[in-house]
Amino acid sequence: MRSFLLVAATALVWLAAGIAGALGGWLWWAVAALPTAALLAAPIVLYKTSGGRTWPTWVAYGFVFVLLLTAYAAPGDWYMRAAGSRTTATVREVACMETSQGRCLYHYTLHDPAGTPLPGVFRDSVEYEYGAPLDVVVDPRNLLAPRLAADLDSRVFDVLTLVAFAGFAATVAAAHLAGRRATSHV
Repeated sequence: MRSFLLVAATALVWLAAGIAGALGGWLWWAVAALPTAALLAAPIVLYKTSGGRTWPTWVAYGFVFVLLLTAYAAPGDWYMRAAGSRTTATVREVACMETSQGRCLYHYTLHDPAGTPLPGVFRDSVEYEYGAPLDVVVDPRNLLAPRLAADLDSRVFDVLTLVAFAGFAATVAAAHLAGRRATSHV
């Protein structure tokens, strides 16, 4: 039962970090910090669960790092696939925000086919020309910025999330069994 609770709690903090990360902005990134820290702390619990063995913690960290990466992509993608609407947008304004490596992260203002500006700022490392058409998915509630439809069509993050959760759950179960074996031999 304790193993199930750890996996369930990990899933909840993963989702909380992902939702806060998807909303963006400095305030939401600050909110995402707490569930992110909890996600990184989850494998430490396995040390005690496994009867003082360290291998479950180290194995679990591999899966947790993958979960950390997918947390900031998958929940927002799921929401946009379910609630978003596809449209062909047109690039109208562009600004370059230079990264520490000297590359541009472009901030675009997109307009719908009627010429109305779409809410939110579309960001990409790819440079699109003024007037270029982009197939995007728009959030009807204006919570998330537009996303490229092609990015949402890809299921890479979904598969990575599923594999990482399965691996984490298997590691938790193995740690629990190792702990039970350790206490039964005492």
